[in-house]
Amino acid sequence: MRFIVSLFMLISALTYGQSERTILYAQATDYGYRNQFKEAENVLSQVIAICPKDSIAYFDRAIMRENLGDTLGAISDLTKQIEIDPKNADNYFLRGILYHKTKMHQEALADFKKVSQIDNGNADAYFYSAQLYQLLDKNSLLTKRLLRKCLKINPSHQEAEKLFYLV
Repeated sequence: MRFIVSLFMLISALTYGQSERTILYAQATDYGYRNQFKEAENVLSQVIAICPKDSIAYFDRAIMRENLGDTLGAISDLTKQIEIDPKNADNYFLRGILYHKTKMHQEALADFKKVSQIDNGNADAYFYSAQLYQLLDKNSLLTKRLLRKCLKINPSHQEAEKLFYLV
C-alpha cells in the first residue's frame, strides 16, 4: 500500500509539473507572438526553474533575450542548451550567428564548423564560415571551397554567389 501511495504521489508531482510547464509554454508563446519579449523571457525562466534540463526553454529564452538586445544573455542560454543537447545543429548555428554579431569570430567559426559536422547539408553554415574567413583575411582557397560547398547544397544562394566572385 505504501508503495502505491508513493507511486501515486510521484506521478501526481510529475503530471503537475508537466501541466504547469505546458501552461507556461503557452503563455510564453502568446507573449512572443505579441512581441512582449520581456514577459516571454520571464515565463521561460519559470519553465527553466521547473525543468532545468528543458533545452527548448533555453533556446526559446535565447531568442527572447536577443530580441531584447541581450546578445550575451542569449549566448549564455545557447551554451547551456548545447550542454543539454549537444547534437542539435540549430543551437550551434544560432550561437555562431550571435558570436559573429558580437565580433567573437573564432568562436563563431568553431560553431559553424560544428554545424557542418552535425549537418553537412546546412548551406548557411558554409556561407558564414566563408564570410568569416574572408573578413579575417584567411586562406582564400578555403573560402572558395566553403562557398562551393554552400552553392552545391543551395545553388540559388545569392549571397554566396556574390561573395564567390569577390574572393
